[in-house]
Amino acid sequence: MKYLIIIILTVLFIEKGFSQTTIEEYNFITTGFKLQIESGLDMKKGYQLKELCSLSTNERTAILKVLYRIDNKGVKSTAAYMIIYKKKDQPSEYLCIAHPNSDAQIQNALYKSLTKENENNSLKSALIIELLSKNLKW
Repeated sequence: MKYLIIIILTVLFIEKGFSQTTIEEYNFITTGFKLQIESGLDMKKGYQLKELCSLSTNERTAILKVLYRIDNKGVKSTAAYMIIYKKKDQPSEYLCIAHPNSDAQIQNALYKSLTKENENNSLKSALIIELLSKNLKW
């Protein structure tokens, strides 16, 4: 019985660990991807990025991508979602939608990025919410 409990706890821990977005994945989405594009580098080893959809208004564009984690057996799992948000005449922002089981620090980083004081956040949020409502699957 003791071994069964240890095995169950280990499986639960491993499953939860693999279903989280890591800080490395968060940093890749929010800063590393832009550097990769600007430098013409290959995709991060062990990952695949796929565009799902995009939405545009007169002044704003949002693109939704999914970052897949690929294990050594070739099995893909969703690591996180990326939103590339662009307001006319401003640089693109790279937002990470982390897996719901991720650390609170990673979860809170998205909220902070959406509540910056420097622009009309209600229009930004509305476009992002519409984009997400169409495609998120875990």
